[in-house]
Amino acid sequence: MVPIVSALAIFLLTSVAEWLHVRRIRAVGRLAFGPSGRAHGWTGVVSWLRALCLAAFTWGLATLMMLEYAPADTGKGGADKEATRVIFVADLSPSMYLVDAGKEGTQTRHARMKDVVDAILQRVSGNLRFGVIAFYTESLPVVMEARDPELVRNVFNGLPVSYTMPLGQTNLGKAVNDALKHVADYPEGSTRVVILTDGDSVGLEPIAVRPKSVKEIFILGIGNVHKGSFIDGHLSRQEVDTLRLVSTDLMATYMDVNEKHLPTNALGDLVVTIAPPSRGLSLSEWAVLAMVLSALIYALIPVALEYFGSDWKVSRAEREDARPAKRAKEGALVTR
Repeated sequence: MVPIVSALAIFLLTSVAEWLHVRRIRAVGRLAFGPSGRAHGWTGVVSWLRALCLAAFTWGLATLMMLEYAPADTGKGGADKEATRVIFVADLSPSMYLVDAGKEGTQTRHARMKDVVDAILQRVSGNLRFGVIAFYTESLPVVMEARDPELVRNVFNGLPVSYTMPLGQTNLGKAVNDALKHVADYPEGSTRVVILTDGDSVGLEPIAVRPKSVKEIFILGIGNVHKGSFIDGHLSRQEVDTLRLVSTDLMATYMDVNEKHLPTNALGDLVVTIAPPSRGLSLSEWAVLAMVLSALIYALIPVALEYFGSDWKVSRAEREDARPAKRAKEGALVTR
């Protein structure tokens, strides 16, 4: 209502001012427009046109200001709604650099993990905070509480986090327990954990109880489940049985993503459906259009009045008696 009320107020004030202006012009009509004392007929709409232009410009400006400073709609919880945290727990052990992943088996497991993470990031949106916890011989938080998903992509794009950890072998159970400790202090039900690993582990420490902060856990298996590759004296492949056991202990969802991505429906409310673009102009676009057109018309009105408002053209006439005196003076200067 504020833009409309503002526009009406400007329209009324301008109309009163234009009425007074017309009265003053009538008093000097013959001086302004010649013997007829009147301008061309179309100029009668100029007063209303000026008032409409100023009102339209005011409406557009007020509308844009209202849209700019309007409180953001953040959903059911409003602005104070607790952010949802998506935490990626990434296996960076040496076995993740074996080449047996992807549909053709030509990717490293690490490269496949990067593709899976990128596919998830492309589909999730909303009030989200991202985190990455890397594990090898230890679990190390790399990025936490990030708003920009590009920070997550940067970690999976070759950031040498594993070099900061001591050499050794991976205990998947210990790695998962340590990772869950890092998210235990978050608000209840605010966290989704995505564990990406091939399941290659020297042992399996008992899995701790899932903290209340974690609403859902995905365990995504990477690597060929049938054909393995030798590393460090043993055959490494995606250990489906190990991953299913960890999934059962954590009440998590296990999926093999070595060839297929995590289904969109599995992400649940992390996927925010974007409404299709509406046909026609938006309110802000209408406001800008109103401001541009009204300003353009208002600027062209004086030009139109100057050239097409009246047939009477006022010009300054030179005094004839001044010319001979001026020429005589110029001649005297030359003869000297």
